[in-house]
Amino acid sequence: MTAIVSIKQASDKVGCDSNGNGSCKFFVTNAYNDRQLLLKARIVAGSGADEKWFSSIQAGANAKPTAGAISTDWKLAPSATEEVSVNFQVPKSVADGKYSFHLQVFSVDRPDDDFKDGEPVYLQIQNAVAPPPPPKPFPWWIVALVLVVLLTVGVAVWLITKPDDSGPVVEKAKVPDLKGMIWDEAQQRLKQAGLSKFETSFKFDPSKRDPIVLDQAPSAGTPAEAETTVSVVLSFPGIAVPDLRGKTLLAAAQTLSNSNLALGEANSQPTNAQPEQTVIEQNPAPGQAVDKGTPITLTVATKPTRPVIIWDRDLTKLMTKQQQIFKIMPRGIEPAEQ
Repeated sequence: MTAIVSIKQASDKVGCDSNGNGSCKFFVTNAYNDRQLLLKARIVAGSGADEKWFSSIQAGANAKPTAGAISTDWKLAPSATEEVSVNFQVPKSVADGKYSFHLQVFSVDRPDDDFKDGEPVYLQIQNAVAPPPPPKPFPWWIVALVLVVLLTVGVAVWLITKPDDSGPVVEKAKVPDLKGMIWDEAQQRLKQAGLSKFETSFKFDPSKRDPIVLDQAPSAGTPAEAETTVSVVLSFPGIAVPDLRGKTLLAAAQTLSNSNLALGEANSQPTNAQPEQTVIEQNPAPGQAVDKGTPITLTVATKPTRPVIIWDRDLTKLMTKQQQIFKIMPRGIEPAEQ
């Protein structure tokens, strides 16, 4: 027998996965440096193993895997080394233990004379499933930690929310911003803020039809108790009575007409201290706000010898117009003598 090749295995021990699948590798070297060899390789089972376990073998880098334990022919160049790969699948019915096999390489031309057996490879089979690890003890320290945290939080909440024995704390309201509101709306806003006391004053403003808040005290945002009185200044949408004193009766009547007011009554007062036919007094007083068309009563100076208020032609025209507009004709005026 001639040793035509040398064989080395990648490992002398192999195993398989849970499905029984595994593999191993061998390295075959041509012992001749001047001769190419035509070879075959096969797995030889030993020590209880079965060649049927070996599903495929591939001899040579360019060869295709062959089903079973014997490879196809392959050429090995002089002094060259090539890999032989073997795959196996051990049935699950195989008992646990150590099984052996080895690789045999032989010449295709002289298989009985030119061959080489490699060293045995041991296959370890262990189908038994390892018992599960014992369960870990329950971490009671986590429960204790959670209880401590909950107790701490509960005490903190109680300290924050417990009632104050010193008496109830009265929270002060804030005065709302009322400026620009209609008075009805402003009253509602005060009520919502918990403020029920207020006092009003008025300022004449003919540009506003409804009573509007022009000013307030305390100012908006000021903290205030429920008993605080809020003072507001409201617009009065009326007409300010003009100052007619010192004017002639005709001039006073013209001023009233221009102000959308009416001459209501003219009373004479004999006097030498005031020019004749001029206004001494008036009612309502100057600056008072009144509605449109309000009749104004005048006191007119007359001569002591003739206590008569003269109603001339221009005044007649003016009063005729007033009667058409306001349905008011003044009393106490007599037509002028012709």
